[in-house]
Amino acid sequence: MEPKVSSLVFDLAQLSLSVVGAFYIFNQINGRKEKSWVKEVLQDSNDDDGKADNLITSLILQENEAISESIDDPSHCCIYLDYNGTTPVYREVLIAMIPYLTSHFGNPSSSHAFGMRPKTAVRQARIELAEFFLGESCRNSSNREHIISQVADSIIFTGCGTESDNLAITLALGSSPGVKGKKKHIVTSNVEHPAVEECLKNLEAKGEIEVTRLPVDEKCLVCASDVSSAIRSDGSTCLVTIILANNEIGSVFPCKEIAQICRESNVLFHTDAAQAVGKIATDFDALGHPDMITIVGHKFGAPKGVAALYVRDGCLVNESAGRTEPFLYNSSGGLLFGGGQESGRRAGTENVPYIVGMGKAASLLSGGKWQSIASHTELLRDKLLSNLIERLGADNVHVNGPNDAKKQLPNTLSVGLRSVRSGDLLQRVQQYVAASAGSACHSAGGGVSPVLLAMKVPKDFASGTIRLSVGRDTTLDDVNEAAAIISREVKKQW
Repeated sequence: MEPKVSSLVFDLAQLSLSVVGAFYIFNQINGRKEKSWVKEVLQDSNDDDGKADNLITSLILQENEAISESIDDPSHCCIYLDYNGTTPVYREVLIAMIPYLTSHFGNPSSSHAFGMRPKTAVRQARIELAEFFLGESCRNSSNREHIISQVADSIIFTGCGTESDNLAITLALGSSPGVKGKKKHIVTSNVEHPAVEECLKNLEAKGEIEVTRLPVDEKCLVCASDVSSAIRSDGSTCLVTIILANNEIGSVFPCKEIAQICRESNVLFHTDAAQAVGKIATDFDALGHPDMITIVGHKFGAPKGVAALYVRDGCLVNESAGRTEPFLYNSSGGLLFGGGQESGRRAGTENVPYIVGMGKAASLLSGGKWQSIASHTELLRDKLLSNLIERLGADNVHVNGPNDAKKQLPNTLSVGLRSVRSGDLLQRVQQYVAASAGSACHSAGGGVSPVLLAMKVPKDFASGTIRLSVGRDTTLDDVNEAAAIISREVKKQW
């Protein structure tokens, strides 16, 4: 059977094994087992001609394809429909990363020759993300390079989306003067990612903040006017943090309208855009120019372990709102205390290969290139749904989320199957279809997800809800076969 997933579905362990194996093969080929592979790569590369990097890249790709085609690999015959959980590392991204795992291994903070290329590469990745955020807004501007540079300087690379979300909350609280005799106040929704919700719960438990959680409707949407009503007139509200697209249902929140409300109220606005990148428009104009934006590499073709927080230039300092730059920010970091990396905003040596990968992944979406992927995934998502309805009956299939395509991620199908236990169903199909009962970050808890409870999904469908999410490499054959496998197992539970 042909593999159902791109041969480059890497996790960190797979990548590490491939790299080590390639280094060994590389040295074996050259008969130089006694010498350092680093020294040999540098000697053979003729400075910047890239021959050694190309050889190592080729060996890694070949070895990984061999691993993926092994009969011992359980994912070989499994259809991958969990792109909201994580994406494969795309081939173009891996190729861009390889030189910084091999010959250009230096620390970007080093002043010597080995630090120059990594430092330049990190800057280039920052620029690629800036161009992605800017979209078409300044493409014909004579001041384009300056604008790109300014946005690039506002991007902080982090280790994960959780860190970015926590940092955004920390910066908002650190910059806000507060109101005497009152706790600082934050507005959010009741269906946020745990990276936001658990951070807020922890601060609440310490007695440091008060939180207003806006309820979603039955389509998993928040009304922008509710945000306006929740912002307190006494000036204690220092942050609104609302997810852009719910990772479980795929509903898209009205962030452009919320950004405008927050700007008029002199309140910081942060949105976690992790699940939306590459699926809908996520440039500044589309989002209404939020103050802070979280994006996560492994959600759009880069590796796990790299993310970013965009912090709009000057947003943390606002005289009319009383905001001042947070203590230690731009000195030793907002969350992590240590060196002066990321211009002092996030301590810790930059993960150069992964940052390069994230920049490359963003460049693959820039210039509207994400739209063709979105169209492809929407077609397959709709086909998957129609197949399930055809095989199981319309009365037994309940779609969770908005009916309006503009308010829904094009790749995501959250579907409740009547009188089915989703845990049992997923266990039965897990060797053939990779799916989830909801967010991968919630899955360990079991039971009906808090998001479905907040939406008041009927229990008969909520307990049988699964999330199916397609991606760039999904095919029509994949969704047809997956629908057949799922439907067959559903009928066994009836």
